[in-house]
Amino acid sequence: MISFFLLGALLILRAVQAKHLSIFPVFYSYMVYMVVSGAILMALYLSASAHYPVAWWFRYLLSLLVEFAVVVEISDHLFSPYPAIRKLGRLLVTCICIVFFFLYILPSLIEVRPASITILDLAKRASVTKAAAIIILIAAARHYQLRLGKNIAGMMMGFSLYLAVSVANFALAETYGRQLYAQTLATVIQLSYTLCLLVWTVSLWRYEPVLQTDRELPETAEKVSEPLAVQLGRLDTALTRLFRR
Repeated sequence: MISFFLLGALLILRAVQAKHLSIFPVFYSYMVYMVVSGAILMALYLSASAHYPVAWWFRYLLSLLVEFAVVVEISDHLFSPYPAIRKLGRLLVTCICIVFFFLYILPSLIEVRPASITILDLAKRASVTKAAAIIILIAAARHYQLRLGKNIAGMMMGFSLYLAVSVANFALAETYGRQLYAQTLATVIQLSYTLCLLVWTVSLWRYEPVLQTDRELPETAEKVSEPLAVQLGRLDTALTRLFRR
């Protein structure tokens, strides 16, 4: 818990000092929420408030939703040179989440099971949904040969590590139950999130803008393809005209 506050506060203070808040507004809004809500929760715990258990679960469940802000920030900066495509990226992330909610998450909520098992399964499926969105964004970056840059690559790596550990952790908790795995579950969650924050702190310590270069696809038997940057630029122009209608 101490490491969470130290790294979280350090990450935010560094962003304020280096004026990074406006560069990654969605991500730092998420970080402010996590640190402030964590501080409120800690105050309730130290004061032995009867509201602490309810507040803990409320913050935890809301955090499952708020974490999607990291995916949105990654998507925005991945397509940052192309405003219209950036909007399409947000729409893609939203569609992925909606599809996963109805086909993957909602059935878990409808199923009649003990509350503890339902929450664990919900957390696992929410993590899988975020991981799927990250994988699709990575595939898009690879397909269009987009450069991630140190900042976004670090943000993506830290979040991916956290999600991968979370999925395995929640799956083990479902298997072994609260009595055998409760303490391990909490410890692994804290350690994985601390590792995530450490990666974020290192990768976001200094802003390093991505230098866009024109990359060409290999020649085919028919013709030499245009640079991908030109293709994306044309797509961006077409989408901009479409959105203005």
